Amino acid sequence: MATVKHPYVPHDLELPGFVPNVLTYETILGVFFGCSALVVLLMFIITGRYKYLTTTERLLAGWWMCTGIIHFIIEGNVVVNNKYYQDSTGHILNEIWKEYTKADSRYATRDAFIITMEAVTAFAWGPLSFLIVVGVLYRTSWRFSAMILVSLGQLYGDVLYYMTCIYEGVHKYSRREPLYFYGYFIGANAIWILIPSLCIVYCIKNINFAVANRGESKRKKL
Repeated sequence: MATVKHPYVPHDLELPGFVPNVLTYETILGVFFGCSALVVLLMFIITGRYKYLTTTERLLAGWWMCTGIIHFIIEGNVVVNNKYYQDSTGHILNEIWKEYTKADSRYATRDAFIITMEAVTAFAWGPLSFLIVVGVLYRTSWRFSAMILVSLGQLYGDVLYYMTCIYEGVHKYSRREPLYFYGYFIGANAIWILIPSLCIVYCIKNINFAVANRGESKRKKL
């Protein structure tokens, strides 16, 4: 089998059987972000049936459904499919990872930290994200604890992801072009720092409010 030169760094990285992207990067990004937006929009529409939910709760349901799908399906694929870069069918999941690997070649080399981190993200945080959607829809008492748990896990994994790359050299595995470094490596991953942080603040405020009200109620009874 002829070896096709890959677009990843380091350039001397050996990836036998590599097949270039079948789809253009515009198509890949369009499908990814378009489908993500569609999931959030559909959840916002569906949750309109739950008249007691606030706008924030409806947006939270959309976020947790979207992030659950990304974790379980997209990130789960790169965990179980170690030869995604050899795919020649144009399968969108493999195309997404062949494109993202331009920002981090550790996925192709099956870096121990990357794959174990993604395994936890896919098969622990993914299913728990779907459970949180149920918790939000029915306003269960445990939804805040679950959101804090998963958000902290996402935040911790993302911070370690950045720090391990910084420790070894930010461009050791990532191409320098703005799209790949600032768009994919920095920008795409920053979403899982920003939104989980906002979720944690939201949960803490609600838990503190509930505890304060309970304490006030007990004092009134006394």
